[in-house]
Amino acid sequence: MSDQKTGTGLIDPGLIVPTIMLVGLGGLWGLSFSLSKVAAIGGVHPFAYAWMQSTGAALFLTLVCYRRGIPFDLSRGHLVFFLGAAVIGLVLPNINIITTAKYIPAGVMSTVVSTVPVLGYVLAVGLRIEGFRWNSAVGIGLGLVGALLMVLPKTSLPSPDMVPWVLLAFLTPALYACSGIFSDRMRPDGTHSLAAARGMLIVASLATLPLMLAVDGFYPLMADPGPTDYAMLGQICISSVAYILYFEILKRAGPVFLSLVSYVVTLFGLFWGWVIFGEIHSAWIWASVGCVFTSMVLVNIGRRAR
Repeated sequence: MSDQKTGTGLIDPGLIVPTIMLVGLGGLWGLSFSLSKVAAIGGVHPFAYAWMQSTGAALFLTLVCYRRGIPFDLSRGHLVFFLGAAVIGLVLPNINIITTAKYIPAGVMSTVVSTVPVLGYVLAVGLRIEGFRWNSAVGIGLGLVGALLMVLPKTSLPSPDMVPWVLLAFLTPALYACSGIFSDRMRPDGTHSLAAARGMLIVASLATLPLMLAVDGFYPLMADPGPTDYAMLGQICISSVAYILYFEILKRAGPVFLSLVSYVVTLFGLFWGWVIFGEIHSAWIWASVGCVFTSMVLVNIGRRAR
């Protein structure tokens, strides 16, 4: 009893609010995969999807930064950082998500994207940013097994035709992992996190606008309101709110605690896929989910010790 009163028990009172935020962030990001699928089925062009999502969130974060008096630095170093982070971490992953979401279950997509920590560690070791660890090596092996369980058994996915799309979907976590390494190396000292997010989103919006216009892919949002329009509005809201939660968790509990969101995203991705699309997965997919979960645990163990 005394431990609970003094806050030294199993539950740290200081982590109650960050935990609630973490669950909320995981729920939002997990929902985004299903909303992406709705938008893709509704005919939103990948370039229009990337532009609307980044533009809406950029406007929101610009307002937040203005209200908080956060400056917007446009030095050469900042511009290089914004451009690289936007292209690698926002534009290309978003285009790939909406391209593949139409063809594979939302729950599978969320499991694929949750491999970011594993791929990030592989890149970090390859670039000699982190050292080799046997537990992480085993985790990488399990992550590979999980990926193979998705695509090799004939009864794993609802249709064998989905296999190429699942393989293409793995490009998204690979890009996110590359973005993490790039941002860690290229982010100018003293750059406020919200300013960094705003700069990335503004550049992403500017980069995708000519692409969308070149293919005549503009989507007239809310011209004839329907599920597709509401899905896109939901995506814009998620992008805006998720950044606030992301940086608030980072400030309150640190990056190691924040990394746990990958597990929450996977669970909510599977949950929302079931609720919205009635997705029922095979035993192979659940075995894959188990391998990916264990893989993330093993990769993160060493990082917690660092």
